[in-house]
Amino acid sequence: MTVQAVRRTTECGRCGGALLEDIGQFVRSGRLGWGIDTDCAGCSLVSCGDEWGPAPASVRRALLAEHGTFAVRPAGPAVSLVGLLRALREDGTRSLAEARRLADELAATGLTGTLVEMEFLAERLRHRGVAAVVGPAGAGPGQDSAGR
Repeated sequence: MTVQAVRRTTECGRCGGALLEDIGQFVRSGRLGWGIDTDCAGCSLVSCGDEWGPAPASVRRALLAEHGTFAVRPAGPAVSLVGLLRALREDGTRSLAEARRLADELAATGLTGTLVEMEFLAERLRHRGVAAVVGPAGAGPGQDSAGR
């Protein structure tokens, strides 16, 4: 299981006390997910829950700010366009045109996002026969995996 998390303290909207938030993103059983757990010492407000699918922008921003941006790139020069397209489309969140644009970008310079997103995409690429590596994004330009 791949996991990345951020712990931060904010103001509780209910009592004004200190609200502890655990914000995370994970890959579990081959699925991408995210969650936010909260705990307020002032009013005992507690919530926790995980969701499946791409994380909302607020979760992504927190993870990127804390841990930085990561990139996924093909490990070799011979890249199967069909493998790239299948890996990019299998979660059902991209049109064929968007997947084609991202596949071209991935083959040329790589894609960037959170560590969990890039490890998830790399595993899907490997499953489709495309060798892929993940590392810090500073090694070259890229496009956010969500097209942002």
